[in-house]
Amino acid sequence: MALPPLYYAQQLRSELGLSGPADMLEVASKLGIGVFEEPLDADGYLLRKGEDNRILINERLGYEGRKSFTIAHEIGHFYMPHHQARMYRCLGRDIEAYTRNNQMENEANEFAAEFLLPSRELDKFLKHPPNLDTIREVSGTYGTSLTATAVKLVQLTCEKIAVVLSEAGEIKWVSRSQAFPYWIPRRQLHEWTYAYDYFVKGTLPPGPQKVLAAAWCEGMSRDAEIVEESVGFERLGIVLTLLYVPVGEDELDV
Repeated sequence: MALPPLYYAQQLRSELGLSGPADMLEVASKLGIGVFEEPLDADGYLLRKGEDNRILINERLGYEGRKSFTIAHEIGHFYMPHHQARMYRCLGRDIEAYTRNNQMENEANEFAAEFLLPSRELDKFLKHPPNLDTIREVSGTYGTSLTATAVKLVQLTCEKIAVVLSEAGEIKWVSRSQAFPYWIPRRQLHEWTYAYDYFVKGTLPPGPQKVLAAAWCEGMSRDAEIVEESVGFERLGIVLTLLYVPVGEDELDV
């Protein structure tokens, strides 16, 4: 029976004597894997042929954080013993997607998130409920994308928080903390959300804002509120949203 991806990521960090941020090109080199940027029809490939192991990443990825995550994702395929295929072709929708549709790709994502953002080192950032400022701080420290960082912190926190990624006015995926008690369906964004305003007007208000919970969560009462904090990425055409249950309130009326 395979162990959880988190275990393999921690094991490899221990074998390499790593603490703090990881240089993924250096990690790949230590594992005997060459890394090459090329024009590809996917975000990344892992190719294995005898002793010749290669990772190819799409030269159009652009962001260094996304490149690092893609390399870590492919190393997850390489390192986890039950990932034995000679080739893995990983699309953008597989990497950092968190859709839970493909077990092998999800495991590689979980490996990459733990390898780049080790849980034991993030406790110091979780003394207060994580917000976008916290996410930016951790992202800057570890050289990871805001998306990967947000998901990791939401998974670790005991606060009632969810992270939502929207594209073209539609909710693509949701990751919730264990404490977050409400269901957020994949659907078109409600016009009462600030994320919707971004796709229509191209602007977002600074900082957290209260909105009607029913605009995000299914089955909520008309008067219940939730806190939304959104950031837009013009180049990628996406919005990343944090949703919080208001401080000092118990579960909202449903």
